[in-house]
Amino acid sequence: MKAESNLGGLLGKASRLLSNRFNRDLQQHNLTVEQWSLLAILWSEDTQKQKALQSALLKDKATVNSLVSYLVKNGFISKVKDTIDKRSSIISLTTKGRQMQSITIPIAMQNIGHAVSDIDTEDLERTLSVLTQIINNLTKEKE
Repeated sequence: MKAESNLGGLLGKASRLLSNRFNRDLQQHNLTVEQWSLLAILWSEDTQKQKALQSALLKDKATVNSLVSYLVKNGFISKVKDTIDKRSSIISLTTKGRQMQSITIPIAMQNIGHAVSDIDTEDLERTLSVLTQIINNLTKEKE
């Protein structure tokens, strides 16, 4: 069985192609898709514990530490120790981080638009539904 002919192979390839394209477009803003994804979570709900970001991103502590360090160093977010639990860090957007939302969301939408061009609306809705169910199944498995 070829990797490109099964669900895992196709999902992986589609994901890599979309990420590579989006990464290329984000370079001019000194961001990667993974860094952008962390910012996107904060755009939805600013000021979160780093552990919550780990869960939302489905990434390990070391990976999120690296993302946070880069984003702090480049002025997109701030990181402070939780006053209640000194082992925890609170992550918040800076003005620069907030500004990236209006700059990069159109880039993301353009990439997604390109990816789904020439796909029937009904087919796309069904695909999104199936992918959501796959994610739900795999998330339940972890619990």
